[in-house]
Amino acid sequence: MASVIFLLWCLLASFEAAYGADSGCGGPRELTADSGTFSSANYPSPYPANLTCEWLISPGPGKVTMLQFTAIQIEGGFRPGECPYDSVTVYDGGDASGPSRGAYCMTNVPPPDLVFFGDVFVVFTSDDRNAMPGFSACYSTSTPPSLPTPCDNGGPQPPTLPPLRPVTAWVESGCGGPRDLSGPSGSFSSLQHPTTYPHSHHCEWLITVDPGMVVTLTFDAFDVEHHDTCSRDSVLVYDGPNTSSGLIGEYCGNVPPRRIVSSGEQLYIIFNTDNANASTGFSASFLSADPSQVTDLPTTATSRSHVTTADGSHLTQRPMTDRTTEESTRPAGGARSSFQATHIAWMLVMGIVWMFLW
Repeated sequence: MASVIFLLWCLLASFEAAYGADSGCGGPRELTADSGTFSSANYPSPYPANLTCEWLISPGPGKVTMLQFTAIQIEGGFRPGECPYDSVTVYDGGDASGPSRGAYCMTNVPPPDLVFFGDVFVVFTSDDRNAMPGFSACYSTSTPPSLPTPCDNGGPQPPTLPPLRPVTAWVESGCGGPRDLSGPSGSFSSLQHPTTYPHSHHCEWLITVDPGMVVTLTFDAFDVEHHDTCSRDSVLVYDGPNTSSGLIGEYCGNVPPRRIVSSGEQLYIIFNTDNANASTGFSASFLSADPSQVTDLPTTATSRSHVTTADGSHLTQRPMTDRTTEESTRPAGGARSSFQATHIAWMLVMGIVWMFLW
């Protein structure tokens, strides 16, 4: 009898070694195929209470992954955008220490597609009450420059879930993940955060929200090499789609900048590093906001002017001169100030007096 039990244990161990740990919702925890599907336990029947499930989508080095939720019916909260009870959370990276791309439920449905460069970690949790059918999801991968194709596991879609759509453009940010970020919310970080970022690196992100909305940008963690003028490593934020837009600020140091709000629907962010003295970098998140609900909207454009703050962080932030105002305050006909005119008159009188004395 003991030998039979030992044999069964060996078979079970070999099976687990071959197919990986269970996700906690049925099926393997690690998903390594080029495409696949997964769902909450019992889907489409209600999921169990007090449940935690994990999936690691690991397509291999250099791959781009597109994750799509084909159905989601998870207990939500009382406020839009919040999931305080049950949720499925998506992380950029191999575990929950990576930047979160959002916690989703019926009051915060996911975007039509989530695109990643590298591994994706997904966690589903439920509390002790009010179970619902849960979710189903699928993923597909590709090797750049080709783009992933949409996937669909055929599950029913509730009316609140946005329709699936293909990825029409994908540009790598230079720090992992896509360069172009859109939707009601999102996050991004420097390469390898929270470990040290590489030397001589350049990354870019373009955040775009719906027309009529503005972008609010928050740095959740910030540690970029300190320098009085931020001329070594720095994060630059522009109020628009490119570097021709007004520069909101250039940041370095180890204190997160205050919340940044765009004047329109786009922000452009650049992260540059030199060849020495790297730090842990930053993580940031953005939200789309109604400008009528934002109290700290920018009122003037800015240009580069380094300022050292008391907390040791640095930024470039100086209101640009309004040419119209400047012209309106200048005396008509290009006349000089009264001080200048008085000075010139005094010099002429002294010259005449000197000539008579000579």
